[in-house]
Amino acid sequence: MKRWTVLLTTWMLSAATLAADKPIIESKLSEVKAVPGQSISLFVTILVPTWMTQPADFPEFDQPNLSVTLPGRSSLAVSRVIDGQTWAGVTREYLIVPLAPGNYQLPAGEIKVTYSDPDGTGELQTALRLAPPPIRVTTPKGAEGLTPFIAARDLTLTQKIEGDPEDLRPGDAFSRTVTAIIEGTTVMFIPQLLDTRSPEGLAAYADAHKAADKTDPRTDATTGTRSERMTYVAEGRARGTLPAITLRWYDLDDDNIKTTSVDEIKVHARGPGALAGTSLWEKLLILAAAAVFLWLIWRWGLPRIHEFQNKRALRAEASGLAAWQRMYTACNTRNYAALLQATREYKRRVPSAAQSLQPALLALGAMQYGDTPASVSSAAVWRQLTKAIEALRPKAARAQQPPLPPLNP
Repeated sequence: MKRWTVLLTTWMLSAATLAADKPIIESKLSEVKAVPGQSISLFVTILVPTWMTQPADFPEFDQPNLSVTLPGRSSLAVSRVIDGQTWAGVTREYLIVPLAPGNYQLPAGEIKVTYSDPDGTGELQTALRLAPPPIRVTTPKGAEGLTPFIAARDLTLTQKIEGDPEDLRPGDAFSRTVTAIIEGTTVMFIPQLLDTRSPEGLAAYADAHKAADKTDPRTDATTGTRSERMTYVAEGRARGTLPAITLRWYDLDDDNIKTTSVDEIKVHARGPGALAGTSLWEKLLILAAAAVFLWLIWRWGLPRIHEFQNKRALRAEASGLAAWQRMYTACNTRNYAALLQATREYKRRVPSAAQSLQPALLALGAMQYGDTPASVSSAAVWRQLTKAIEALRPKAARAQQPPLPPLNP
């Protein structure tokens, strides 16, 4: 209400320039300079010396790159005292939002006005010529690179995920809904938010987007909302991300560039199972064949494996290789008691070869149970014994594998 009062108080016309019985028309812009997306109000006021007997026939404006709408309270009755007489009339507000830079001139026209004759003898009708003032729209400095150019008092982005995009199987689906809310201008400035691009193995299906502007009747502030929803269906194995969404926009209140975004979405879909695409009977047949195969392994395969392992163990024992392995392990772990037992077993299998171990064993026994000071290290003796045991391995290996018969006897 304060805005209308300020507007009317600024429109004071001199009585010397007005005819006492002729209706008058006035037009005024709230801003003569603006940026794309900034709302501008055009006020058109008609006054008659008596009262209007019929509503004024206000025109409708339609021009490229201009969004012209009527706010919630677009018409308001007004009155004014001119030369001591009270004139009555109406003010019409047009809400104009330029969509691109440029110089704009709304078309001139005529408005038919019907009002009561001051003499009280009937009605009078006249045509008033309306010539709206020009509008200059420029891109603010520093915002020339914004593509698309978005100017607003506030802009927010939110997203909602229904389903689990990181735990999908073939046939599973989830949805992504992104909503943009813009304040201070029309929703037409918000570009498309989602597209059908998605990781391989994931199909995207778009719902029809929803976009609407809403004007607060108390403040005439415009708020636009655009909502887009995309449904994704896993068709096979998929791994990747749905990209983040970012909008850069010009803040009309702070005169600077701001950024609004929502995060990317990680996607993971497992591949189809081994029996995917088979019928129920085929699955039963495969399961039956697998059961028979497992039974054959249990009935015939396992006994053969055990028999082979037993024979190999007997050959290793007979050749002395098993005893050598136990002796070598005991030496590496420096377990003297186990080493003596393994050496006795190895001597029974390979008596001649074990003689080379005797000096090192005696030296090690003297250090273990003799009067050798504890400060004397036995590491050198253990290394000597290890080399001696390693030198016996080729003979044990040859004892394990009998020589092949000659190719040409």
